[in-house]
Formats: sequence, structure tokens, C-alpha cells
Amino acid sequence: MSPDGEQIYDLAVSFAGEHRDYVERAVRSCQQRGLRVFYDRDMNNEWWGRSFIREQREVYSSRTRYFVPFISTEYLAKPIPMDEFSAAMMTAVKQGDGYILPVLMDEVQVPSDLLHPHIHYLRAKDYSPEQLAEQLHARVRQAENAGQQAREVGEVVQEALNLRLPKVVPAGFSKYEELQVVFDYFGSQFQTAAPLLRPRGFICTVNRIPERISVRIEHNGQTVYSLDIYKGGNMGDDKLTFGLGHHRSFSNGINGWAEPFFDRAAEIPKLKMLDFSLLGSIGGSEREFTKEGLFNALWERIVDQLEQHR
Repeated sequence: MSPDGEQIYDLAVSFAGEHRDYVERAVRSCQQRGLRVFYDRDMNNEWWGRSFIREQREVYSSRTRYFVPFISTEYLAKPIPMDEFSAAMMTAVKQGDGYILPVLMDEVQVPSDLLHPHIHYLRAKDYSPEQLAEQLHARVRQAENAGQQAREVGEVVQEALNLRLPKVVPAGFSKYEELQVVFDYFGSQFQTAAPLLRPRGFICTVNRIPERISVRIEHNGQTVYSLDIYKGGNMGDDKLTFGLGHHRSFSNGINGWAEPFFDRAAEIPKLKMLDFSLLGSIGGSEREFTKEGLFNALWERIVDQLEQHR
């Protein structure tokens, strides 16, 4: 067992059902030599080979030092993507991953684009199942002596497939939930940063209520910076709005707003920011930020303005 309680195997085999007799003899011979083998019949399921997809979670949770695909005409003929696993293993074989020990069954001719000439493999016709077991036993013991760690089968599958998947907005993404996350983040960041200004001669107070964060910075008894961040407001309930100078009764305008969205290219939530003057822009420039990036830009702008009062 691994430290986290997962079963570790020396070998895991994959094959087409047409060659079960040969494979099972080899597996039993390996087991007699003390090797731990991940084999479907021992799991009381017909999940590996023809019906892998049904039990892929069980396969993916297992770790093994070597994966042994018994490649045959039947193995290669399995429909894709119904047997993605076989396709992935063949890709790993092509890439020369030392984790894979291919055994060619009968006279199967593996296309050169799947099995590169420099990759070492064994042919079943040259070995009885017991002789093959002896070869596998020697390889495992060599790996143990070299300190080779077992790998998770699913990890190798993912590396081998290496397929581009569509970038989409996650079904669980909510701009309103993200708005609350950003609002809370800004409140926490300002409360953390506020005490850092006092040694520099500025007193910063942060007031948080459910729909507003108010930041006030004083210097020598005078308010030198005032920022209010509203969750919702006139620009829409899916936006943060920013107002400067709202401590003055005659100033209640909007100096910028930010709307959460999911950036499919970057695969992370971001904010689409329209800046009227909050960050120093004039005329309403549109930019994109992460919540961390927007806070940092805002803090830099605050510091620039505070330095004018020293």
C-alpha cells in the first residue's frame, strides 16, 4: 500500500478478450513469482479490455510500476472513442514511455506511426506465458532496485491522450456568486492593508456593510482619499461600482464599474472594468483584470495619490 492507502501493483495488463488464455497464464505465473498484478478477473469484473469504460474509475485510482498492453489485431480494432484507453496506451507506446511494456500477439502488424522502430517490445510467439512472466519479473525487480516509483494509470492516460478540449464557461460559474467573492476579497484586502499606512502618517479606516465598502484615508486631520465600492447599484446588480469623494455630500458620481465574467481562454474568472477616472484613465477605457490584479492596480493608484500629500 502507498502512504495514502492506495493499492500499488507491479504490473497492470490490458488485452483483447480473444487472448485471455495466454494472458491469464502469464498473470498467474507472475503472481506465483510474488508480483502484484492488476487483472480484471481478480476484480470480478470484465472491465479491462472490451468493457473498460464501465469501470474506468477503478482503473484510474490504481498505481502500478508497469503497464503491459497485449497488442493484437483485435486490440487495435476496438472502436474509438469507446475504447479511449487503448488509444491512449498506444500513444504512450509511440512516445516511448518506459512505463509501457508492449507485448505483440500473433503476427499483428503495428503501424509505424503507433510503434516506433526504436521502441523495445516482446512478441508472444517467442515466449510461453511462463517465460514471459520471468521476463516481467526481472524487469520489475530491476525497477525496484533502481527506486522506480509506481504511477497512477489515469495520470499516464492523460499524458498519452494529450488532446485539446473545448474551453467553455463552467456550468457552475455564476457572475453573482463571483461578484460576492470579489466584493468580499476587496473588503478583506483593504482591511489588511489599512494598518500598514499608519506608520507612514496616514490613518485608513474601512467600513464594511452588506452592499458597500467605504475606505477613508486621513492625513494631518484632513480626508485625502475617499473610495466607496458598491455591490450592485445604478449600473446593474451584476456589477461593482466605484465612487471617489463620496464623503462630500456634493459628490456621488461613478468613477468606474467592474463586471465579473469567465475568461474562456485563460479558464479563470475575471472582471471587465470600465474606468472613467478611478485608475487615472480619462474618457472611459475598458480593461480586464483578475480580482487580484484590479486590487493591486487600485492600491498603486491610491499610493500615487497619497504621495502627493507628503
